[in-house]
Amino acid sequence: MSLLQAENPVAGVRLATIDDTDLLVPFINHAFAPDNYFKRTERTNPSQVTDYLRNGFFLLLEDTVGLLGLIYTELREDNRGYIGMIAIDPDRQGAGIGTRLLRIGEEFCCEKGSSVIEIAVVNLRPDLVAWYQRKGYRVVGEAPYVRPEILVMPCHFILMEKTLAPTPTADPEPQLTPHPN
Repeated sequence: MSLLQAENPVAGVRLATIDDTDLLVPFINHAFAPDNYFKRTERTNPSQVTDYLRNGFFLLLEDTVGLLGLIYTELREDNRGYIGMIAIDPDRQGAGIGTRLLRIGEEFCCEKGSSVIEIAVVNLRPDLVAWYQRKGYRVVGEAPYVRPEILVMPCHFILMEKTLAPTPTADPEPQLTPHPN
């Protein structure tokens, strides 16, 4: 039984496909709207989501009501994974969904061979940096904001990472269900 199934028997995780773009874009933009004050644009658009899907994976956490949240993951060189864009339905925040999504993303990357997870957090979110630190991440550096032309106030990324413990071989892979098409 996967971590997710043990915590919520009616919730499931699946990989997003290009057919989910019309679901992902408004969901992500709505989830990030309160924290998007430093940019001229919304968090994402269909072209960006398509690019994300070419380079990595959106893991969608759904229940009988709909999409609870999502996490973006990439598998990178040197057994490194990347996690970003944890988005949660604003009406359902505060129930541990972000922590569950983080664990699901870490587990996914670990099972695909990643031993280190990288993240980038905008410096304007010290609360988020602290949240990741409580989850075992450490600050390893800084980087410029990727698209400075969209900024209305200066900012940069705080780079963080976490070394993962190996997954025991007896532990099955997370239960990902294919998109019904």
